[in-house]
Amino acid sequence: MPNTVQSIKALAKIACGKLANLLSPDHRAGRVNIVAPGIHDDEWQEVKRRAEFYMPSAKGRIVRHEAFKPSLLLSPAPVLLYGLVLDDLPVWAKLHAGIFNVDHRKNPMDGWYWCEAATYVYGIQGAALAKPRLIQRILALRSLAESAKCYVFGTGPSLGKAAEREWHDGIRIVCNTIVRDKDLWRHIDPHLFVAGDAIYHFGFTEFACRFRADLRERMKESDVLFIYPDYFDFLVQREFAEFSDRLIPIPNGKQASIHNDFEDDFVLPPLGNVLNKLLLPVGCNISKHVCLWGFDGRAPGDQLFWSNSQKQSYTELLPTLQAAHPAFFDHFVPRENPEKYVQSVHGDVLEYLLSQAESQGWRFEMLHRSWTPTLAKRSAADVML
Repeated sequence: MPNTVQSIKALAKIACGKLANLLSPDHRAGRVNIVAPGIHDDEWQEVKRRAEFYMPSAKGRIVRHEAFKPSLLLSPAPVLLYGLVLDDLPVWAKLHAGIFNVDHRKNPMDGWYWCEAATYVYGIQGAALAKPRLIQRILALRSLAESAKCYVFGTGPSLGKAAEREWHDGIRIVCNTIVRDKDLWRHIDPHLFVAGDAIYHFGFTEFACRFRADLRERMKESDVLFIYPDYFDFLVQREFAEFSDRLIPIPNGKQASIHNDFEDDFVLPPLGNVLNKLLLPVGCNISKHVCLWGFDGRAPGDQLFWSNSQKQSYTELLPTLQAAHPAFFDHFVPRENPEKYVQSVHGDVLEYLLSQAESQGWRFEMLHRSWTPTLAKRSAADVML
């Protein structure tokens, strides 16, 4: 019975969405409705500013509402909630297909909801070509002599020491803020680049904007593919249009596995953290021997999630993230349990994922010392760092 009820609700929501598209003159991209009861003027200006960043086509038609009115149900435009949650709405309001909670004060996932709202508006432009484009590159990489080994790089303090050794005996996959260091980028000479965080990489803050600016420069200097979860495609297509033939949006799957074959199942696991969600799945598609560098883990005394390599990060801009998304940091690195996030993504979950792949022939090798027990137990025999 529960499944039947859910199916009926889903069909009703689809039908309501189609009706709204037929009856309303407002296209999804031309308007944004924000339900924000009692919002202060300064808060309203901030939410409006964010809406203009994520959905610039609606600039000038971002409308504030005190409550969810019936007329909103008949508009296909997205409905953003600020100061209330979905459960606060009338039952009939939930038939709208595009409602998103973007309250950065209370919702730790507000960055992701902004991106989902923009995806609802603009869709995923690069979907059709993503799979054949990536499969073609993976097959080419597998044919290289160095494909017997794959290196995946994190951005922990040890990343800076990657300049002290050579990496050309394996395929190289890098991530995140390494793009700041053009010298290290050139030294590693990566084949693939991945990023997947809504606020660090695909947000509106100075931190995220600087990251994307540096990534554009690195892409100009190489033929690297840019791989990311598809719900960020709206922004990537907008800001990286000159590299359209090297953009790889991949949809979210439902199975927590890091070693599924992209040819058979072109999805990313529904997991947190760039290692679990992107680096390992991509690496496992290239080689059965995956080596890790730059995953130092959370050392005693580290602040927030963990320490990053200073030269390859934007530490001076981190306050812009904290100010813009306070609920995110309060939730994932609470003062009473600062290791909450690390334990959730690099503890039992990661151990299960690696063990599952190892049982089918994959090998994972940590190349330097790590504070993460799951990775430390897989250390190479000659680890010195």
